[in-house]
Amino acid sequence: MKKMLLIVFVLVQLVCRAEYDSTYVLSVTQKYAIPENVYQNDHVGTWMKTWTWQPVGTVSYSIEQNYNNAFSINSSSGLITISDATKINGKVVQQDTLVKLIIRTTDSGEGYELDTARIWVKENSWCKFIDYSYSGTESGTRSQPYNDLDDLTVTVGYGYFVKRGNVILGEANSYRALIASANHPTVFGAYGTGNRPEFNGNNYGGFTFIGEIGNETGGRCEYIYFYDWYVRNYQYHAFKAIRLVGNIGMYNCSMTNNEQTASEAVWVGATSSYADSTAVRPHEFINCVIDTSQSSGMKIGVGPVTVTNCSVNGSGIRLTTGMHGKIRHTLLTNSPTHAIQIRGDYTTVEDCRITDSDYDGIICELNDNPHGPDHITIRNCYIENTAVRAITIWKSSAGANIMHDYTIEDCSLKSGDMGIRINQGSAIIIRRNIITGFGTNGGIRINDQYGTAEADNIDMYYNVFYNNGNDIMALNGSNHKIYNNTSDGNINLTGSTLTTARNNYFKSLTGAATYDHNLDIDTITTANHFQYYANHDYRLRSIAFSSINHGFNVSFTSDMIGTSVPQGTAPDIGAYEYKAGATGNLQIQRNDQKGIKIYPNPATGIVHIRFDNFSENTYQSEWLKVTDLFGRPVLQKHVGAFLKENQGAIDLSGLTKGLYIVRLGDHIIEKLVLQ
Repeated sequence: MKKMLLIVFVLVQLVCRAEYDSTYVLSVTQKYAIPENVYQNDHVGTWMKTWTWQPVGTVSYSIEQNYNNAFSINSSSGLITISDATKINGKVVQQDTLVKLIIRTTDSGEGYELDTARIWVKENSWCKFIDYSYSGTESGTRSQPYNDLDDLTVTVGYGYFVKRGNVILGEANSYRALIASANHPTVFGAYGTGNRPEFNGNNYGGFTFIGEIGNETGGRCEYIYFYDWYVRNYQYHAFKAIRLVGNIGMYNCSMTNNEQTASEAVWVGATSSYADSTAVRPHEFINCVIDTSQSSGMKIGVGPVTVTNCSVNGSGIRLTTGMHGKIRHTLLTNSPTHAIQIRGDYTTVEDCRITDSDYDGIICELNDNPHGPDHITIRNCYIENTAVRAITIWKSSAGANIMHDYTIEDCSLKSGDMGIRINQGSAIIIRRNIITGFGTNGGIRINDQYGTAEADNIDMYYNVFYNNGNDIMALNGSNHKIYNNTSDGNINLTGSTLTTARNNYFKSLTGAATYDHNLDIDTITTANHFQYYANHDYRLRSIAFSSINHGFNVSFTSDMIGTSVPQGTAPDIGAYEYKAGATGNLQIQRNDQKGIKIYPNPATGIVHIRFDNFSENTYQSEWLKVTDLFGRPVLQKHVGAFLKENQGAIDLSGLTKGLYIVRLGDHIIEKLVLQ
C-alpha cells in the first residue's frame, strides 16, 4: 500500500508487531455497469473500502484518474455518480465499452491505495430499461421503459437496467440458453438515482433461476452479470445456477432474509455432482452482502469461485467442490455452522475476518470428493470466538484419502475450544500465527480419531501461544517439527513419533524424540528475555543472552515478523529474532532544527507537549501520532489543530500502563512512559 508523505507507517520502522495485519488491503478493484443513456447525477454504484480493513483514521475517497471528467465520487460515502452526462451519451459506438477510473482510498491515519473502478457501458441500442412504476407506451427505452422484467424475453448480450427506487413484490425470473461472451456479456443492472431496485419475495418462492433442469447442456448460460440489486424475503434461494452454468458475476448486490427453510443456500451454484470437481466454470462475487439465512450464504460446487470484499452474516460460504477458489477480504459473522467450508483443491482464504461462529471458523473437509481438498492456503485471517475450532483439517471417514499441502500463516486465532484441529494430513505448515484463548484441547491439536496415525510431517514454527489450556498437542503421527515457537504454556508431543522440538520457549515440553536448544520459561528471568512478558510482548531484549545466537540452525530465513534469520552467528530461540535497534532500544531520530519536549515523563495521565523551533506554517501540516508498542494508534491529530502557541496537553489516563511512542511527521520520535 502506498503511504502518504507525512503519515509514515511507524510499526515497520520502530517495533515488531503481530504478524496478522488488520490493515492488509485498503481497497480492491471493483466493478459497475451503466447504460450509455445516462442523466446528470445518475448513480453508478458505491466504492467501498475492504470489510477487513480496520480504520486507523478517517476513510475517504477521491478520483485519481477520471474519464473525461464524466464521473465524481462522494468523499465520505464512496458513491460514484455521473457529473457530465454529455461525455458518455452518444459517445459509445461499440456494443460494450469498458471505462476505467483510478480511485484513491485514503485512511487518514495510515495512508492511501489506488485501485481501479471498472465501469461496463452498454451502447444504447443494446439497452432495455425497466420501471415498474411506469404506465404508458412501452418500448424499452429510458423515456418509454418496460414495466415488468419477468415478462420480457431476454436476449443474449443485452443490458437490462431496472430503475432505482423501484420496490418489486413477488418477482421470479428464470434464464436459460443464454450463451454470451466475455466481450459482450448479458447484464442486469440499475439506472437513475436513489436506492437500488429492491426485489421482495414476501417470504415465498425463489428469485432467479439460471439454467434448465432436464436440459443442462441445451439450457446452460454463460457470462451473465448482475449489478446493484437488492433481493430480500424469498423463502428459498435468491439466485440458483445449476450444472454447466458458468461465468456468472455478482457485483454490489445485497441479499437479506432469503433461504428461510434451511434447504440449501442463498446463492446456489452447481451443487449436484462431484463430477464438477475439475470443471472450469467461474463465478465471481465482489462487494456483495448476504445477511440472515437459515442455511448457507453461498454453496457452490464448481470452480473457480472468487469471493472478494463481501460480508456474510448469519450464514457461511461452502465451496463444496471445484478448484482454485479464492475468498479474500471478506467478513463472516455469526455463522450457525462453519463460516467457511472447503472441499476443493488449490483454495486460498486470505485476509478474512471470522467472528462468532457456532462451530468452526474454517473447515477443510474430505468427504466423497476424490479431488481434494489439497493445496490449501489460509493467510492473514482473523478468527475469533468460534464455539468449536478456528481452523479444522478433517477427514470424515477412515477410508478417505489423506489431505496434503496446507499452509496456515500470518493468522490471529483467538478464543474457542481448539485453535487448529488436524485429524489427518501430510505436508502441513503452520507458521507466524498468534494463537490464544483456547481450552485444554489445544491451540494446535493433532489427533487421528480413526487410529491410523495419518497425520505426518506437520511443521509448526515461529508461532506465538499464550492463555491456552494447552498450546500444542501432537498425540499421534510422525515426523512433526516444532521450531522457534514462543509457547507460554504446554507442548505435549506424547504419542507422536520421530518428532523434533528445537529453538522453542515453553513452560512444559514432553514427548519429543529429538529435543535440544529450547528454553523453559519457568527457569529464566522473563524480564531479561522479553520486552513485556505480562502483556505477551515476547520480542527479545538485548540481554536475552541464553537465547540470542543460541538456537540450532534449522535453515529458516525469516522470523515471526519477517526479520532475517540469523541476525548474528546463529538463530535465536523463540518466535522473534533479536535485531539491534529494532526492539528493546528504540532508535530515536531527532532533527537539529525541531524537537518535542514531553513532560512529565513518566506520566500518570495528563501529558504536556511543547514543540521547540517550529514556525506556524511548518507545524500546520504535520501530524502528531501516539501509538502503543504494537503500533496501534491511541491518538492522532493535526498539529495545527492541537497546539496553541507551540504547546498543548493530551489526556492518556485511560490507557494501560506501559511504553508508548510519540511521533511528529517523518522525523521526530520520543518515548513516553505511562505509570
